Amino acid sequence: MKYIIIITGLCCMALFSCKKDTAIGPATDVPADYILPQGDAPADANEKILSLYNTYGSYFLYNFTQKDFLWVPSTGGSNSKIDTAVLGNPAYTMDMLNFLHDIWLKFLPEDFKKNQGIPYRVMMADTIKQYRVGYPPGREYLYFDYKIVGKSITFAGMNASLRTMTPASKVAKRNALIGVIWNYYIQNKILDVPDSFYDISDYVTYPASPINASNPANVDAFRQRGFMPVSYLPNGNPSEWYYGTYSWPQAKSNDIATYITAILTRTDEQMASYLAYPVIKQKFDLLVNYYKSRYNIDVRAIANATY
Repeated sequence: MKYIIIITGLCCMALFSCKKDTAIGPATDVPADYILPQGDAPADANEKILSLYNTYGSYFLYNFTQKDFLWVPSTGGSNSKIDTAVLGNPAYTMDMLNFLHDIWLKFLPEDFKKNQGIPYRVMMADTIKQYRVGYPPGREYLYFDYKIVGKSITFAGMNASLRTMTPASKVAKRNALIGVIWNYYIQNKILDVPDSFYDISDYVTYPASPINASNPANVDAFRQRGFMPVSYLPNGNPSEWYYGTYSWPQAKSNDIATYITAILTRTDEQMASYLAYPVIKQKFDLLVNYYKSRYNIDVRAIANATY
């Protein structure tokens, strides 16, 4: 009896396997995330946004929701921080597109832009502000130039200031944004840092400290080892990333951060005194040549650009 059941089952399987396959229906179109053009921006701006999407698959948005901007805003106690994007006047859309082109997109090769060099969403806002629960009136908001969430970047400043921006203020704004964009690339593995960069300096032996203008011998020894400052203080003195032995565990990440800032934002003239140190020059040239040869991006053209 057992054998009869098995044979019957096999026959049924054979019968159904010979049945004609059900026809597959027509392909279903997947709806677009956003409909372009979005609204009442000038016609040339809407055409430019559509062209950017068709060429690179990236949405440049001037009309978006809080959910688009930030999927999960933080909430909770007195130290909560809630970020909000204030939409810009669509009349300034082309001004913002031109600004982003001048400080960022024009320096990228076509193949890089098509291969994640432009985030999926680039949102253009008037203001990005952060409300801090519990702070007194007049101090409850902080304002930011950008916000990165996943594969999207929101840029603030789409307003009348774009039309009155001086060359110096444009450079300052570029310097505030380009390192952020580069960090986005590195964090998302769109760009990388060559391992050979970390083979040059000694990250084991503590530097002499403190490193500041009052200790020129310590500063010089720090430079001789290939380390540069993070930025400059209001008095013009460099701000160093090494504060003492407790900051040394972050030596590698601080070191590459200072060099990314240098190759992207400091002109040849501003770099001259640092490049007099052989190890700094070696590390600086290594990164400049690496991004040129591997990604065809001339980082020095970005840093030396004038407007």
